[in-house]
Amino acid sequence: MTETNRPPLVKIILLSATGFFMFVCMDSLAKFLGGVMPITQAVWGRFFFHFIALGIYFLIFRPKINLKKNFKIQILRSVLMITATFFMFNSLQRFDLVDIYVVFFSAPLIVAMLSAIFLKDILSLKGLLLMVMSFGSIIYSLGPSMKVLSPELIFPLVPPLCWALYQFFTKLISGNNDPFASIFYTAITGAIVFSIYVSLNWAPIEKNSYWLLLVLLGVSGFISHFMLIYAIQLSNLSFVTNFQYSQLVWSTIINFMIFGVPIDVNKIYGVIGIIVFGILFIKTEGSKKKVKIKN
Repeated sequence: MTETNRPPLVKIILLSATGFFMFVCMDSLAKFLGGVMPITQAVWGRFFFHFIALGIYFLIFRPKINLKKNFKIQILRSVLMITATFFMFNSLQRFDLVDIYVVFFSAPLIVAMLSAIFLKDILSLKGLLLMVMSFGSIIYSLGPSMKVLSPELIFPLVPPLCWALYQFFTKLISGNNDPFASIFYTAITGAIVFSIYVSLNWAPIEKNSYWLLLVLLGVSGFISHFMLIYAIQLSNLSFVTNFQYSQLVWSTIINFMIFGVPIDVNKIYGVIGIIVFGILFIKTEGSKKKVKIKN
């Protein structure tokens, strides 16, 4: 891309930051809906109305998409994303919003370990130190607020593991990946699986306004994915990924303003550490020369 054709940096930043902000809004909405209906129906709404929004977009704009490319990996990634969403929505009913996002940011560390083991993408000494400091910030931020010995801890631990595996498989096909195919498979797989489940276990929805919130839940998921895909197409994945750490800021603000949870000073220090060390880790490891893996 030449200098004259390069898109404005502000546009890329706004798309990236807004996309991640809407993910936090979606999870906050899911936290509310999980308190007024079975969580499986909230998960169903997230995927079903996401698929409807995606279908409308495809009918209007008709983007080119190859659904045959990397079919098996696409299905596997869809299952991972659906599993992550199910456990994320469940964990939202059991834990503090900020704590869940703090745990979620162990995902980049898991990706780094998987890449080192299976792709021989060994961490640099600086990257290793930053990873340790990032993990230390996660532990410090959680402090005593997380129920460490509770069996329910499985719920917030599964999403970062699934997301890390999702990113790992994305890395495997990074040179041959269609982002619209990814969200198509995720939306349709989630919509089918949970439509079958909720049809057999449907609980009446008390208020019509909850239906509107279910629609917003799915549409916000679609818009979030769309904005990030657009930002990545204008820039690159490494640059856009830096803005995922803004979710810690958004979740802290929403946690206080919507759910009335006081802002803990020690948690703020931990969050700052996660953001700083996390971004430095991405920049350090992203700047290394890529080694071509022979099949």
